[in-house]
Amino acid sequence: MVLHYSHRSSRRSPVWLIILLVIMIIVAFIVISQMIWLILNLWEFGDLFIRPFYYSLLGGLILAAIAFFRVDFKNRRSLTFWLVSLILKFYRRAGYLELHDIDFSAYRLNVSRFLAWQVTKVLIGSLIFANSIFGLAVSAVLQGVDLGIKNIPGLFALPFTSMSAGDISPALRVISSAPALIMLIPPILSALGLRLMILIGLTAIVKALAKTIVEYVRTGLFRIPAETIEALIALAAAWTGFNFFFSSYIDYNTRVYILGAFAIAAIFLVFAYLDRRKPGFLYALKIKLGTVILILLMAAAVAAIQNGIADARKVEWLGPYIKQEIEVNRYLADISDITIVHYNFTRGQVGRINLEKAYNDLSLVRLWDWDAAFTKLKPEIGLIPYVGFEDSDIIRFGNRLYWSASMKPILPRGVQLENVWYNEHLVYTHVPNGFLLLDANNGSIVDSSTFFKQRRIYYGEGGLLETTWAAIILGKEESDEITGTRYNGRGGVVVGPPITWLYDATFLLSYPDKQVKLLRYRDVYERLGLLLPYFTYRWNGGYVDMFPVTDGENTYWLMPLIVKLPAGNVPWSKGNSYVRFVGYALVDIYNGDVRLIITGGDFFSELIRRAYQDILIEEIPGWLRNQTRFPAEVFEYQVEMFNYYHIDDPATFIHAREFYEIPEGVEPYFVIARYPGFERPEFVGILSLQLKGSLGRNLAGFMIVRNDYPHLGEKIFYKVPVEGETKLLGPSAAMEALERHAEFRKLRTLLENPRIGDILLYYIGDQLVYIIPVYTSPAGGVVAQLGTIATIGAEFTGTYYIGLGSSPQESFNAFLRELGGAPAPREINVRNLTLSILRELGVRIVYPKQVSPHLVFEEGSFTGESEEELRMLVTGFVEKWVLGKGVDRVLVWSEGEKMIVGSIFSENGVVELHYITVSEK
Repeated sequence: MVLHYSHRSSRRSPVWLIILLVIMIIVAFIVISQMIWLILNLWEFGDLFIRPFYYSLLGGLILAAIAFFRVDFKNRRSLTFWLVSLILKFYRRAGYLELHDIDFSAYRLNVSRFLAWQVTKVLIGSLIFANSIFGLAVSAVLQGVDLGIKNIPGLFALPFTSMSAGDISPALRVISSAPALIMLIPPILSALGLRLMILIGLTAIVKALAKTIVEYVRTGLFRIPAETIEALIALAAAWTGFNFFFSSYIDYNTRVYILGAFAIAAIFLVFAYLDRRKPGFLYALKIKLGTVILILLMAAAVAAIQNGIADARKVEWLGPYIKQEIEVNRYLADISDITIVHYNFTRGQVGRINLEKAYNDLSLVRLWDWDAAFTKLKPEIGLIPYVGFEDSDIIRFGNRLYWSASMKPILPRGVQLENVWYNEHLVYTHVPNGFLLLDANNGSIVDSSTFFKQRRIYYGEGGLLETTWAAIILGKEESDEITGTRYNGRGGVVVGPPITWLYDATFLLSYPDKQVKLLRYRDVYERLGLLLPYFTYRWNGGYVDMFPVTDGENTYWLMPLIVKLPAGNVPWSKGNSYVRFVGYALVDIYNGDVRLIITGGDFFSELIRRAYQDILIEEIPGWLRNQTRFPAEVFEYQVEMFNYYHIDDPATFIHAREFYEIPEGVEPYFVIARYPGFERPEFVGILSLQLKGSLGRNLAGFMIVRNDYPHLGEKIFYKVPVEGETKLLGPSAAMEALERHAEFRKLRTLLENPRIGDILLYYIGDQLVYIIPVYTSPAGGVVAQLGTIATIGAEFTGTYYIGLGSSPQESFNAFLRELGGAPAPREINVRNLTLSILRELGVRIVYPKQVSPHLVFEEGSFTGESEEELRMLVTGFVEKWVLGKGVDRVLVWSEGEKMIVGSIFSENGVVELHYITVSEK
């Protein structure tokens, strides 16, 4: 073959030099930026940053080695090097190539270059395959942790095992190997699949095509590499059959598909062998095609026959597999231990209602929803231009619910462009008073310092916390931060020149000789995503809800740690995910410190517990036990799975007559209430359920999740008899009943700008009722007020029972009168009730013999007979003069027929006594 070489000038074009220079500058900038990022993260977080990085690298290296590392040191071929070599030779020879250059079979690398290339591929591939969860699992296996790998071989027998609806041992076998099936098998299968496709499939095709081209050039004969194609088809069929063992569902036809796939693989291997040994067999197309069609028809026929039988005998044929599906999905969703309580309707037993207990429960009812709370809290922000609302949460203190509104720092409007950098990074570094509180029962605004002594938010969410970093110039006499404060917490990293110059050129120009404390990753979601990337921080398009908690001195964000892992390779998973509530991350709002509290007992929780012992809090602290809340995201997911997999009987599951669903527009809500079986009111989440596809809007029951330690996460489903005469109204039906109520329709015309609030289901006085607040905004104002409160009986036999009133107690009494005549109010024991209210508020009661204050103030007195009036007096006094002053106790003593409730504290060195009197007469 003749070779032609063209003369090329050694002079390079200036355009190419400029482009090369620009590329070099960009690369240098990227490298320097990444190096600074890496150095700062190492300085600030140390091992906490290295750990997930290490797990990702470990997982990536192993998977990349599986996918890309060639072990054929004898032939030492490289598709990439061969292709690059071919292109270079083609370019250098001006479009001419030698035949031996094209022949891939003859191409070999020397040993050192071949080994170096394999290592390079693995290193590059580790970035593509980086998988911290896989690396975490591998690290645990290397340390001797049992993730069920030894149980994997037993799964290959499942498609060929005869099953019965009474035997769940196959499901238990799957569950025993679930950790490996969830964390190890999927990435390994992906890496192996890529290896088969590239290193084997693509390489074999290129090798065969190159050989065909060479032979055609030499002989003029074009031969299709049939044996290679047939061998690859055999490999693909075998790989497909192998993957059926790890499919998301196994039934009576799975064995047919597996045997069919392996049969096709075997027959194509025979074809490949015969084509290689007997050239004439290449043209036996009828035999080949007929054999393949026969195998496919046999597999399809067997599957169709079995499906036909199963259509008529669903329970016998499909039932055993449905039983395994139920067990596996209960495990995946962690719903095996849900307690089911059969609720017995009690309507008509009005005379037995304990009014004192009912009034106590009514005093805890959540009357203010977030929209109404926001209209009251919004004016509290005043005219401060540099903060805005970010999030709202329902939290609890002292057995009372509060709406908490957290804020974010923002850049005020009107900041000129040349001042943006200074204000973003040096001035608006935090929110000075980051929380507002509103009592969810009475709507009163509570001084946030009552509970949160630390309210400066440097680490939170939204606004400038999310979009940019902050800096504190060290050695500068005056602080640039808003309110003149100076950050002196543990957060951030201190850097000096030249790192500051490289981090931001403004430091070189303005503070060339100053050390700077940089506060980065101030958004909690971003911070945890960097340090703990194993967990889910976004759920269904939104962020997982975190909320503030306090130990009395410091304030923290309590972030639920939720793991959501695909379980598509778990037999009978139906593609559902493995979801667990692992515990909490406790993030200091001032210092940014991260601590872990692990509450889960599953395999993933144990892996995190082992890997993060240094930041682990072994047990939920005492101060946190009455502030925890089960994540609504996990609760709703578990309820959605429970809607199907609460059924034990496969026949009922197949008939689909007892599936549940969450009513449209209903979301989990949290209240303090006393549901059946509870000795006292508890903080719980609740979701109502109705029969799936039912035309009526009656409930099949309701699910609650407990939040109080040590019952955190326990779930109870109150199941109602759907076939009985009495029905349980759904929230939409209760709303329609209220809309049609004559008294309410008349009252509504008198209210200005009325709006109906949350429809919440309570169990009050042995009665299931909906309590619905109705708000009004007089004179078109933006601040909402309670116009009326409706109590609607949820137990329905054809008549709606509705009571209206200005307070929950009045509304409930009106409901009782409608129901069958309210019992006469019993005479209350004022002393016992007062002490009971104090205990509910979570304060210590002491009985002094003598007090000697400097100043004494009377704050109110009670001489009436209304329990509601007494409760409001005592509650208001405790919130303002006890908890509001940072005191955790009240003084109680008697003077004649009066009971004195007092609070004593020091105010600027002056001992003050504030008290109320309660007449016991």
